[in-house]
Amino acid sequence: MITQIKPCFTKNNILKISFSSDIPENKYKICFSLVYSIKEIEGASVIKQIGRYYELEALNDTIFLKLQTPKTGTYNLSCGPEGLFLIDKENQLVECTIEDLFFENEIASVNYRDDVTDNFIPIIPEPFKCSFSKDHVAIKNKLFKIQDEEIIRNTNEIINKLGVKFSKTEGIPIIFKKKNSTEDEYSIIISKDNIQIYFNNYGGKFYALITLLQLIYFYDYKLPLCKINDKPKYSWRGMHLDCARQFYSIKEIKRLLIYMSLFKMNRFHWHLTDNEAWRIEIKKYPKLTSEGAFRGYKQKIPPFYGSGYSKNGGYYSQDDIRELILYAKKLNIEIMPEVDLPAHSWTLLQVMPELKDEVSNIISEDVGSYKNNTINPSLEKTKYFLNDILNEISNVFPFEYIHVGLDERPKNSWEGSPVIIEFMKKNKITSQEEYQDYYMNYLINILKLRDKTSAAWNEAAVSPHINHGVGGSAGNIDNSCLIFSWEHSTVAKEVTDKGFETVLCPGQKTYFDMAYNNSTNERGICWAATIEVKDIYNWNPVENINNESLIKGIQGQLWSETITDKKYLDQMINPRLATLSEIAWKGKSSRGWVNFRSALLNTVRFLKNFSWSYHNF
Repeated sequence: MITQIKPCFTKNNILKISFSSDIPENKYKICFSLVYSIKEIEGASVIKQIGRYYELEALNDTIFLKLQTPKTGTYNLSCGPEGLFLIDKENQLVECTIEDLFFENEIASVNYRDDVTDNFIPIIPEPFKCSFSKDHVAIKNKLFKIQDEEIIRNTNEIINKLGVKFSKTEGIPIIFKKKNSTEDEYSIIISKDNIQIYFNNYGGKFYALITLLQLIYFYDYKLPLCKINDKPKYSWRGMHLDCARQFYSIKEIKRLLIYMSLFKMNRFHWHLTDNEAWRIEIKKYPKLTSEGAFRGYKQKIPPFYGSGYSKNGGYYSQDDIRELILYAKKLNIEIMPEVDLPAHSWTLLQVMPELKDEVSNIISEDVGSYKNNTINPSLEKTKYFLNDILNEISNVFPFEYIHVGLDERPKNSWEGSPVIIEFMKKNKITSQEEYQDYYMNYLINILKLRDKTSAAWNEAAVSPHINHGVGGSAGNIDNSCLIFSWEHSTVAKEVTDKGFETVLCPGQKTYFDMAYNNSTNERGICWAATIEVKDIYNWNPVENINNESLIKGIQGQLWSETITDKKYLDQMINPRLATLSEIAWKGKSSRGWVNFRSALLNTVRFLKNFSWSYHNF
């Protein structure tokens, strides 16, 4: 009986999986996921592959796998077999133990320079304008007198974590005064007698209190007399979370929303569907979640990305969603849902195969090795489906924007469909790119009828900027669509030159699933880059942009292929998201690295009150 499995990257960067017993006699099947595809194999044969989930028949007690070569040329802790389990010849689960991934050529962790100063502004993002006096006011009994019940109620969870005490009758008065100003703008004046906060909308009032809480934490109730005038450069300061590759509970998402609010981030991009799962309840199509939200060896959807043998997953009911929307609004956060279509739909098509043309003679494959993962928009059943789901989603989400994906469609995905070929002839459409534009405009019009604005990844508006066999646009979609420029920093220039409003989210700066560096002790992938905190701090997001007025904002992304254990999430996000918040608020950090780093060290200590661990920087 197999009791031990040892995964290892050899000196030659070959993934070696060793077993402690004689494989050929028992014909074991070994099942696991990878983040990089297998290119060559020795000691086993592939029985099944879907995406990067593999089932291998082990022929020897050692298997050698040559994988795709990452950009760094080396591998890290995310690159080994995840969710590994063994199946015997009776198709039963075999009990085994799996050792930690080992590297014969270890690349040491980075040692970061401990550059600090005592003279820094302990607020992230740094305010637009501020002046601090050398005089201080000691907060008697550590109490603040405040009459605004709404703001206290809405920030109660944050206040309690920090141990700050507010009273209706005692303490230094916090006086809120409304005045005409821009969205989310605020001013704070701290004097010996009181703290005055000026605001126009709820966001300004909320952010003023967040700034005050950061000051209280740093100065320990001996606040400097100061004047702060602050406002954001961008209206969209976002964070994305991929809840398709891994399922996050509502509680876990709320924790991320709290983090966002502490740094004045105001848009949550909720990625709800992908090849690996369908996570949003659609009442008209209940099987989407009953079958498409769970994975496992004996489930319709296999155990992608470390899910393992047992049934695993979950989905968000429409009641869950409404609860989260109300919670987010208290934190001045709007939630934008994403259903990733027409590609990235492998799970959807397992549940509803009628959404593709069964007589198509083309096998298409996407960059993640999923075959035939694209719905067919010319089928009547698909048109009904699109109308139905966008109608339900529009009714559940009050926010103006709904994201419809449109990324990484395999170039030849629609070529073999007789229905699409006939439609193209009838409508004088001469290319797949023009047909994609027809499809995108169809969705835009559906959402317009529901008073919604479409959002999509940059392939909806321009040709792909990365050569990985995907289709793009012929350049003829409605300019009302908000474009998320992800592929490269050069995309935003082309998108804005074409007159589209865009959110900047290039993989090289904002994809927090990227590894920090090439150490074997890191986690994350690196197709775009490795991203250290300082790389984000140094980013000038509007460099080479001609139409800066069309930059709506900046957003961080966490794709979840490598988050095979939730404990990995913290260090992938923190402190990169806090750093990105300064860019999203100001456009570019205006303080020196040592000053900013000192503030960030204070901030990660502040975040320990909310149980956030962090990566060194």
